[in-house]
Amino acid sequence: MSMAQETLRGPSGLFEEWRRREPTLAAFALLMMASMVPTLIAMAIDARTFNGINVWIKPFKFESSLAIFYATLAWFWGYLDAEVRARKSVRLAVLLICGTGLFEVGYIAFRAALAEGSHFNTSTPLAAVLYPLMGVGILVQVSLAAWAGKLILRSREGGISLTLRFSIGMGLIAGTILGGVTGAYMSAQTGHWVGGVANDASGVFFFGWSKTGGDLRVAHFVGLHAMQGMPVIGYFVRNVTAGRTVVWVSLAVWTLVTAALFLQALGGRPFLPL
Repeated sequence: MSMAQETLRGPSGLFEEWRRREPTLAAFALLMMASMVPTLIAMAIDARTFNGINVWIKPFKFESSLAIFYATLAWFWGYLDAEVRARKSVRLAVLLICGTGLFEVGYIAFRAALAEGSHFNTSTPLAAVLYPLMGVGILVQVSLAAWAGKLILRSREGGISLTLRFSIGMGLIAGTILGGVTGAYMSAQTGHWVGGVANDASGVFFFGWSKTGGDLRVAHFVGLHAMQGMPVIGYFVRNVTAGRTVVWVSLAVWTLVTAALFLQALGGRPFLPL
């Protein structure tokens, strides 16, 4: 019986299956979730701010984002053929994905502890080295996710419809391209704001997206989460005759929405105006 064919019994069975599919990725997802607790405590007792918001909000957001990313990959790893999962290159990819994410969160937390920015910060020789290095790490993460998507498209692990497999593989690839292009452009700027008030204090709740001008983070967020969104769509149409066509159309719409949000930000227009 293949990994994907096993019957899952309740939440505990689902959790154990998730952990078994790729234990290292699952462990790092749990580590990111656990790290959110001390970050929340720090947020409660440390009143310092940066860009108008608590210094610990950014580490919290990246911990939650990486938890979702690792959890997603841990589950999807089960759709790789067993011999593919056993390859040294695939095992190395897991370690690189986890290691670069750990460095990213660690650096963001380090800067938060100093009440300084982690992104767009090249104010010291150390920052000038570590900020680009963090960008390289993120590029490695998403590129390996796309590579995993390609391997999933080629795999034949049983217990999953062709439509769902297609949506998972294409979601990982599309998320890498859309999130990578928007993220690379944003990282090359001096900030994520385009016009408006260069401050997150009055931004959209939790996300901080600007309400007074363009914000490049919106398109990056939407594009990157094609990794989760496309598989969800694929799941709901997995048994539909034209399911793959639905996935293709959804992918086109997702791309167009990401592009529209990117152009909106470049034009200095807020995603959600005041």
